[in-house]
Amino acid sequence: MPDRTIPVETTTLTAALLIGTAMLWPNRCLRRPPAAVWLFTAYAYAYWAAVGVGGGYFATDAIRATIILLQLVLMVTIGANILQEQQVADRALLIFATACVILAAMTMLGIGTKADVDVDTQMVRMTVFGQNANRAARVLGSGLLVLVGLTYGRARALIRPAWLVWPFVALVALAMIDGGSRGGLLALAIGLMTYGVTGTTLKHKFRNAAVAVLAVGLVTIFVLRSPLMEERLAMASEGNLAKREQIIPNALQMFLDRPILGWGAENEYELQKRMPQLYRDSRDTHNLVLHVLTTSGLLGSVPFFAALWLAVRAAWRSRRGPLGSLPLAVLMGLLAGNMSGNYIAFKLQWIVLALAFASNTLATRAAFVVPGAIRSPVSRARPSTHTLTRST
Repeated sequence: MPDRTIPVETTTLTAALLIGTAMLWPNRCLRRPPAAVWLFTAYAYAYWAAVGVGGGYFATDAIRATIILLQLVLMVTIGANILQEQQVADRALLIFATACVILAAMTMLGIGTKADVDVDTQMVRMTVFGQNANRAARVLGSGLLVLVGLTYGRARALIRPAWLVWPFVALVALAMIDGGSRGGLLALAIGLMTYGVTGTTLKHKFRNAAVAVLAVGLVTIFVLRSPLMEERLAMASEGNLAKREQIIPNALQMFLDRPILGWGAENEYELQKRMPQLYRDSRDTHNLVLHVLTTSGLLGSVPFFAALWLAVRAAWRSRRGPLGSLPLAVLMGLLAGNMSGNYIAFKLQWIVLALAFASNTLATRAAFVVPGAIRSPVSRARPSTHTLTRST
């Protein structure tokens, strides 16, 4: 929340409320952390090893980053536990989709909108409350993917009839385009195409592919009619990627200079030194992979990306479960968005990681049923030893 009156992010307050509430019910909310939580913890140790080797400079930044990471892994633990309840997961997804529709409507109607000025390109983009346009696009894009997933991405649709969802899909897409985020649209396209390659049957795969193509086509038509997107795409074709064309090579060189431990909390300051600008004292890598590599080197990158792999694998395995391919599509969209932006502290992303782990548990439960009490004449002679059978 830009220009806030209190020095704490709104998402930090709501996450603290979630964690505080979960402490009242620890046996249910904190009982079993996903294995990925321990891998993220290993990344934190590697990060502090880099801070120590670097002389302990920027310790204040390191402490702040560690507190945020602690909050995030607690959110994953809590979310992975409480989203194992089908009703809770369905309600959470419906509420999030509804919130994104409201946000899109506010964007298009100009309610509460303020200018978000890109300091590198000086381009003005209007967003609700002046939020960062790229971050707002990630939220709206995830909401659009959830709308599609609740309707087409699962065996039992939560939004029926299906045609009801398309006006909301169009509204959210228009709001995304109004913000002019190129990376957000690309991430959305990847999430939509994920639906196109998943499905429980061949019929579902063809249907999902058709829905994905239709949605991508709809967004493309809107993009071609947007002067803002036309200008930003023209900038990209000329090689202007809002300084990313300079950031990425410099960040990669930083990793090569310190490949084992990285730079710790110094990474953003060192990156700024290599491409100085008068109005900055630090610069983000604008890429999650490069952020992890430059902060913790290979020592921290291996467990961090192993944890992300576990989340993707869990979402892939759960595509035949009650939530279908929705967790996988939203997760792939958010991870793709990290190629043009560093969203390591993006709360929504970590809730989706929790959803991926929880959906795998839901799918596993749905795959087994307790057999009935019907017995054949032969089976009456001795008790059956079968306790679980995989359903068809």
